[in-house]
Amino acid sequence: MKKLLWIGLMMVMALFLPVVALAEEITAVAASAVKDLPVDPFSWEQLATIAGATTATLLIVQLLKLPLDKVWKIPTRIIAYVIALIIMLVATAFTVGLTASNAGLAAINAVIVALAAMGAYELTFRKLDDKKAAAADEPEPEKVAEDEA
Repeated sequence: MKKLLWIGLMMVMALFLPVVALAEEITAVAASAVKDLPVDPFSWEQLATIAGATTATLLIVQLLKLPLDKVWKIPTRIIAYVIALIIMLVATAFTVGLTASNAGLAAINAVIVALAAMGAYELTFRKLDDKKAAAADEPEPEKVAEDEA
């Protein structure tokens, strides 16, 4: 019986040998993929994309919104578009070169970037605002007791 158990154990271990070799290959592939990842938070190529420009626009607008509101009452939508336009123009200039046609496309893409950044902000903070509004609408327990009496 012990001999049969020993043979069964050896057969199970033999089944796992290809898995170990495959794991080593996967580890080598993953290590080479990590080397190709960008180290910088942003690159000009990333900022030239809609996703990169949207992220940068959202962060910059949030940084500048409060100080600008204290000094001037500029609508946030205009600030978001101007920042998106600047980001798109500069990123386009550093990646493919700025021409009249590229500048026009950058202006149109800046609309998409600004709307996406504003939508991301509104979507993120809508839940927080809804919770605050719900908490403000709830009557206080003392007032409910007085109204029922």
